Amino acid sequence: MSALGITQKGLEDFAASEVKDFLDVKIVRKDNGKVFFDCDDLGKLAKFTYATRLCSKVVRVVHEFVVSDMPDVSLIEKVKPFLDKSVLVVCERSGDQGFTSYDVEQLWHSELTKMGYKLERKVPETIIYLNIDGEKGVLGIDLSGIDLSRRDYRVFLGTDALKGTIAAGLLTFAGVEKKHALCDPFCRHGVIPIEAALIATNVSPQKFVKEKLAFTRLPSLKVELKDKETEFSGTIIAMDESFKHVSAARKNAKIAGVVKSIEFSRTDLKWLDAKFGKNFLDRIVCLPTQQGRTIDEKHLDKIFHKFFYHAEFIMKKTGKIALCMKRGSDVVKRNAEKFKFTLENSLEVWQGEEKLEFLLFGK
Repeated sequence: MSALGITQKGLEDFAASEVKDFLDVKIVRKDNGKVFFDCDDLGKLAKFTYATRLCSKVVRVVHEFVVSDMPDVSLIEKVKPFLDKSVLVVCERSGDQGFTSYDVEQLWHSELTKMGYKLERKVPETIIYLNIDGEKGVLGIDLSGIDLSRRDYRVFLGTDALKGTIAAGLLTFAGVEKKHALCDPFCRHGVIPIEAALIATNVSPQKFVKEKLAFTRLPSLKVELKDKETEFSGTIIAMDESFKHVSAARKNAKIAGVVKSIEFSRTDLKWLDAKFGKNFLDRIVCLPTQQGRTIDEKHLDKIFHKFFYHAEFIMKKTGKIALCMKRGSDVVKRNAEKFKFTLENSLEVWQGEEKLEFLLFGK
């Protein structure tokens, strides 16, 4: 049985490693935000859908095809063995085709209704999924049913909020381990510390919304979903100079069920050395202040001068700093070099149409 995990562009390698580690299966290929793999156990695939941190959707692949025109309704025959009484068609499309996703969904819904299936938009038993990327088409059964990257705990948000999959990818990029002392000094709404706590305690990001997952409505599939929670032995600190941000992060962490695993602190960057002491932190992982309308390059330069000045003191010799940048990467690199931090790795990742740059520095 072929399967597909959809992730953010740039995170394919991390998502493939997650698939291999969880399912112990062969990765067939990685392509433009997609990971194709073999899995002969639908129950295990469902459990992966529940557990994944890096995939926004998981699909049982039924058929792959070349796109030259709107997908013909004759392809429905390919998925008929997997359909139940109520169905919904979801089409996701990228590229320059002569039709829209809505056109495909309307055509297929009309044909399915003629065939005697009930169109159900809210809680369908089966979701037919079509992914069209340029001339490549994938037809399958959606096991997720929701956007797994959105995370239900992301309630109290503001600007520059990261998707959960992006935050989990940044933590993976940083090589974070459960035993590490980790800090996000620009925690904003707490997404990075919360994802770190979920990983450290082995709790699924979908723990409180498992009933929304599409595979739970498949009449032929019964799967017990239970987290094998582990005791947390590390340190996770969510910091920000804004009380409003710290408060939002704490509320979101409470919704996620990990508030007790995170230490929250309203602290200005200039007090980092006093807060932690010398050689305390293993990892700093964050989405820092970004250059924009209210933060020009000169101001950003001052922020990162202060940041790396204190980081040089509080980081262990083996410590790493992982930053997610939307703008201002040159300013970051320049200040890192001043305090003898070396750029060890970088990665382009896309959050929708927005390009992000992951930067990893070591002492």
